[in-house]
Amino acid sequence: MQTHRRLMLASCLFAATSAMAAPPKQLITHNDTDFESNAYVAGTIPGRYPTRAHSDNYVNWAEVRMACFGHVTNNQCPALIRLGTGAHDNMTPLDLGMVSVNLSTGNITPKVLHAYGYTLTVNGPGETTLSQDSE
Repeated sequence: MQTHRRLMLASCLFAATSAMAAPPKQLITHNDTDFESNAYVAGTIPGRYPTRAHSDNYVNWAEVRMACFGHVTNNQCPALIRLGTGAHDNMTPLDLGMVSVNLSTGNITPKVLHAYGYTLTVNGPGETTLSQDSE
């Protein structure tokens, strides 16, 4: 009887751990700035879906995985976050910094990037907010 209970407990713990590590359904970007933003895989390959100024963007997680194909090490995909990438932004794009996205869990590190008066904050797995710093 004890062995049966242990196996049941181990099965439940494994199932709970597996469920917690599932990737998000989408990569979500909230852009609260006046400029378009985009992520560049491996620092050079622009994402197909930039986020317009003052908008939210939702990209299916399968597309995130495809964009990272060939640039993944230890299940981590590197991306340069750039602000001011739109044709109408009239500025040289600003590189906020590099993040690493875990393709299995959606975990994004570092949790905060800060440069040029702008901040990227990780809200949770696969979700970020871009904002302009207050003066």
